[in-house]
Amino acid sequence: MPRALLSGGDETGASSLQYLGRRDEPWLQALLDEHARYVGRKRVELRERLREPLPVRSTKSKLRAAIKVLERAIPDLERPALVPRELRFRAFRAAAQGADREGALAQIARDLRATVDEVEGALFADLAGERRLGVVPPDLSPASLALLVNQALVLGVLKRSTTVRITAWGHARELVRHARVLGLICSVACDAEDSERVVLEISGPFSLFRRTDVYGRALASLLPRAARCHDFRLVARCALGRGPATTTFVVQASDPIFPARELAPHDSRLEAAFARDFGRAALDWELVREPRPIEAGGKLLFPDFELVHRHDPTRRCLLEIIGFWTPEYLAEKLRRFRAAGLERVILCIDARRRCSEAELPLAAKIVRYKRRIDPREVLAMLQELA
Repeated sequence: MPRALLSGGDETGASSLQYLGRRDEPWLQALLDEHARYVGRKRVELRERLREPLPVRSTKSKLRAAIKVLERAIPDLERPALVPRELRFRAFRAAAQGADREGALAQIARDLRATVDEVEGALFADLAGERRLGVVPPDLSPASLALLVNQALVLGVLKRSTTVRITAWGHARELVRHARVLGLICSVACDAEDSERVVLEISGPFSLFRRTDVYGRALASLLPRAARCHDFRLVARCALGRGPATTTFVVQASDPIFPARELAPHDSRLEAAFARDFGRAALDWELVREPRPIEAGGKLLFPDFELVHRHDPTRRCLLEIIGFWTPEYLAEKLRRFRAAGLERVILCIDARRRCSEAELPLAAKIVRYKRRIDPREVLAMLQELA
């Protein structure tokens, strides 16, 4: 995150980002025009051109951010029919047999029924700088590009965060549900004085030891859901440089971020698959999706399912699916369930998203999964709880 894109702190000492807006649209249009001029050329040629100033004056830090976003947003031109790796293999084999460069290319062209120019042009076409620049998407305007860059700036901040606090007012259930679908390490609390206000305390990527890049992208995907609330405020503590010093950043509903998109009918494929598999394997059990939130010590717990025995409703158990996790996070979650008087809880944890090497909490009912949750293991846990 370039420090030139940070604004001074407010009365609370928090900093904000210098977002791109309407004033930046002239040079963003000039940048898009340069990309349009280089369609079909090697990407390295465009990079060389963009080292020189644009016709319209721009801020260096913002320009660098926009160039990185466009690098990912504009696709490559159609790849040649010839496979570069195969061409290089043939070239090295011909060289090992004593052929010079021209002779090797000519031999490869004869074998593949292509021209020497086609072979030479495709020889390194899979390397990043040698790929041909595709057409600028027709819906990519200066305004939409500014939004893409702003989203990338926020992602850069959140990727270096240690803690994130999101306060949302109104329609916050989608936000909380999405945080749970992603498996973020977070706790949710409600305000006793304002029932419309929900507070999410989330661990940032810099507080973890593994999967920090994937976790950062998952964390940033909360922003579109937060934008659907009546209002929200995100406060992140971030480590920008070396050493223990951190900077506080604020993102608010008034900031130019992407609009939200609707959630899919099911929270995730994993949940949908588990509901289907468990329903087939456990005919004596009912699966209640999204039971009522549970308040424990001022915090809200959102179990994914409640399992209720059809013939004995007193036999019931809560089940929660967890993505990213640490043993400390699991222990704290179980403590809150017990504080609410709930002992029958099964935690399904993703074996690939462990973020710490500490030992798991003792006596916890835990089912590990990778790509799917085995309903037989859940039934075995239910039998132990009975």
